[in-house]
Amino acid sequence: MPTYLGIDCGGSTTRTCIVDQDGTVLHRGQSGPGNLASTPQVEIERHIRESLDTAPPTDFVAGCFAGLLTEADRIRAIALVESVTQGNTIAAFPDYRASLAASPDTDIIVISGTGALVASNTLEGVRKSGGGGPLLGDHGSAFDLGRRALAKTVLSPTRAEASPMFWETIIELFGSDEPNQILASVYRSVSPAARVAKLAQVVVMDATRGLDYARQSVDQALAHLAVTTWHHISVFHPKDSTDQSSLNLRLAGGTWEIDEGILIEEFRTQLKALKPRNVELDVNVEKLTVEPVIGATHLARELEQIHIST
Repeated sequence: MPTYLGIDCGGSTTRTCIVDQDGTVLHRGQSGPGNLASTPQVEIERHIRESLDTAPPTDFVAGCFAGLLTEADRIRAIALVESVTQGNTIAAFPDYRASLAASPDTDIIVISGTGALVASNTLEGVRKSGGGGPLLGDHGSAFDLGRRALAKTVLSPTRAEASPMFWETIIELFGSDEPNQILASVYRSVSPAARVAKLAQVVVMDATRGLDYARQSVDQALAHLAVTTWHHISVFHPKDSTDQSSLNLRLAGGTWEIDEGILIEEFRTQLKALKPRNVELDVNVEKLTVEPVIGATHLARELEQIHIST
């Protein structure tokens, strides 16, 4: 009986799952970051190996990677996976393909983890908006929340009020609450964005306490993500190109797991407030309930059909 391995390599975590033809889970694993653009390849390989420790052999493998941007990246990703899984039928995709494949009723996926982007299936294939990584984008991500919080507290000449837990987290992550020491720690990190993203949880907690720096950080980050989402819909899902009156938008990524009450509701609020006048479609916003790594196993199953047809 053939088996299918899905690999989901994100900015903070690498997850693997192996299923059989009946969908029975044979293995699950987890390790550190696997972003092709920001994590050293030796680290990605190590994390995939760790996540596959004691895993059985597999026949079809779909590796889904954050930071897979070019054809050269795809070839490198396939070679990397092949070195770990020893030459099975392998394909590599951007990580958002796993989220899109996870649930068949998804029209648009809005991912917010270490990074952030919007993607959807269109008549011309899968299209994405946003992203850009920590240097050029990732607005609305956990990294963005952490970056905005640092700008309002640590890097501001007048430090905004934050909770004791925030400052404890700063010292735990960076070894100091002194600005230059924090900057040195960030830029010397193997994965700087992943390090800054770890602040997101305490920032959201401070937002629920009503602290201005945190409330502003959440509002600004999600407003930017909402604008990106509407722009994506306007370009790739114009009303005259579909018979649908509404779109199913699913939220994926670790940021939405921090506190659904504040983050998802705030995102819904921002979407409603920022909806363009020329967009007639309604958007149904729900959290994706199927893990993206399961979507990666679905992509691995598709490889079998391609293999049979050729």
